[in-house]
Amino acid sequence: MKIIDKFRSLNVVQVILTIFFYLLFLILYLQDYIDGISFLLILLISLIVLSISMIVLRKKRATRRKIGISLSILLLLFCYELPLLGFISKTHVADVYLEPRQTVVGSGIYIVSVASIPLDNMESKQEAQEYLIRTNEDFYKITKLTNQILYKEKNKTLLSWIHLNEKSPKDKMRENLKQYFGKEEVRLTDYFKHDQAIGDSSGLSLLLTELIIKGELQNRLKIAVTGAIDGDGNVSAIGGLKEKLQTADKYDFHFMIIPSENAKEAVAIQKELKLNMEVYDVEHVDGAVELINDLNEKYRK
Repeated sequence: MKIIDKFRSLNVVQVILTIFFYLLFLILYLQDYIDGISFLLILLISLIVLSISMIVLRKKRATRRKIGISLSILLLLFCYELPLLGFISKTHVADVYLEPRQTVVGSGIYIVSVASIPLDNMESKQEAQEYLIRTNEDFYKITKLTNQILYKEKNKTLLSWIHLNEKSPKDKMRENLKQYFGKEEVRLTDYFKHDQAIGDSSGLSLLLTELIIKGELQNRLKIAVTGAIDGDGNVSAIGGLKEKLQTADKYDFHFMIIPSENAKEAVAIQKELKLNMEVYDVEHVDGAVELINDLNEKYRK
């Protein structure tokens, strides 16, 4: 019995040492001390060394068993980290302007979105900026991608492969619109099938557009709209408000509707950028409908 307990304790120690070895280099990677290639190479070289050691020490049963434990653990971890290869070349991401668009021409309700373009193998932000200027890409900002950001994206990708990741904001928005209307309208099905946006900030604009198509709302103005919605029509906060306000201003919108949860942020941004635009906030789609009716009445030609 004592021999068995000793054997188990040795196995536990071996497992702990192996995991500690892996975590040491993972931490160095996440803190940007080593890059993804170096991290994967260290794991690969360790696997090769352990494999050779097993062959050389194959006659020493106890030693071979300990090496085998470490080899098995590192092999599993190496397979888990291998998808990092797909992210190694990504160095920066640029947030660029997208021209606001109507899902239904003539509705006057425009979706305001922000697009992010990954940039590969850029040594610095300046190099990325020069590249975007050469390609005539109008951008807000350029962000350097850290290893932590890339690692999170790798993990999200793995979860999506095995269908264990949470529903995306866009999928949740789709469900909320379906709940609000009681079914999914054909136009919305087409939108979700073809649109490349990944966020949920177009929810309010899509809902208002459907109300216009159904004849429950009339609009003759050009209005930029952003806001997430739930199944009851409540409007919730969105991200990237500064960029969306800049976009609306760039494309000469005089009116923009945003969530009330973003109202204070919007005031600060307008003051900072001196935007010449009327920004209104709403808490519910009914408030947006009432606002649009009031604006159309006020600015009736």
